[in-house]
Amino acid sequence: MNTPPLSLMRIRLRAFPLVLFLAVALVGCGGSDSSPDDAATSSSTSATQSESAGEVDRTVTLHPKGNQMKYRETEFTVAPGETIRLVFENTATSPSMQHNVVVLVSTEEGIFQEVGEAGTRAGSTNDYIPQKENLRDQILAYTPMSKPGETVEVTFTVPEETGDYGYVCTFPGHWATMQGTMYVREEGAA
Repeated sequence: MNTPPLSLMRIRLRAFPLVLFLAVALVGCGGSDSSPDDAATSSSTSATQSESAGEVDRTVTLHPKGNQMKYRETEFTVAPGETIRLVFENTATSPSMQHNVVVLVSTEEGIFQEVGEAGTRAGSTNDYIPQKENLRDQILAYTPMSKPGETVEVTFTVPEETGDYGYVCTFPGHWATMQGTMYVREEGAA
């Protein structure tokens, strides 16, 4: 059996705390409170805030922009009263790039911030969705949180009122840059 030189053993012993710290930090950045079984389930289930028993008029699919805290698709157009299936395919590869899509009643930056910060306070057990009633009134629909490689979805009915409705990711810190707009127009999407 070959024994490593004493100097190499000392280097390994000194490096061990750093390696341990980095491993814990990486897990902490991308971890969640769900078990591996929960992760497998969330990729195939959907959260529905309104009628999903009827026909879906349109499917809209969103993605992250690589491993950035941005949506690749920052806008889409739908018609008033349509039932849409909103799909989020998390194509990111970094464990810390967990995302969701929260559709809001407004495009006001203050609402994005308020919902984003409240989502952080709500925590992973609530999928980072605000729990206070006054903020829940600001949310039209939301997907579950998705880890890289997972696909999540929600089916909901678009408001009858035309206008601009924002969407945001409420994973901690993402709300500031991960935003988009759902345009509700009489002519709908092409």
